[in-house]
Amino acid sequence: MANKGPVVRKNFLGKGIKFPFGFTQRTGGVYKGTSTEESEDVQHIQQSIRQILDTVIESRVIRRDFGSLLASIVFDPNDVTLDVRLDYIIRRAIETWEPRVIIGPITTDRSEWQDGRLYINISFTIIKINVASNMVFDWFLSPEERKTYVTPGR
Repeated sequence: MANKGPVVRKNFLGKGIKFPFGFTQRTGGVYKGTSTEESEDVQHIQQSIRQILDTVIESRVIRRDFGSLLASIVFDPNDVTLDVRLDYIIRRAIETWEPRVIIGPITTDRSEWQDGRLYINISFTIIKINVASNMVFDWFLSPEERKTYVTPGR
């Protein structure tokens, strides 16, 4: 019998519904229609982190403490103290709700802050496979929100 190499286990980092949610056409089986798209492995972890950060605490009916406090600082001044608050809020939320990673440095890019956009680079290590990864979480106000909330000269 020939050795075919190591057996690779699929989905060992997790698999679940894609975030943001997407739908795909299903064919075959008992039900022919649409179903939710799925993600797995590193992509699933990144989507999980995005979901944690995008969810406002107390917005979920069953799990009121799920999410992050990012929405509470949307109108804070865009300065160095914001970096410290962002680091604390993001680190606390991910450490609480995503046990598959260890958070590394969190940095911000203000190159487009005039347009109401802030890029947050989140570095993390996936514990199970000891692989470093990162993601950019773009945090921004839409043009309509900027007109409503951002005053000139700020």
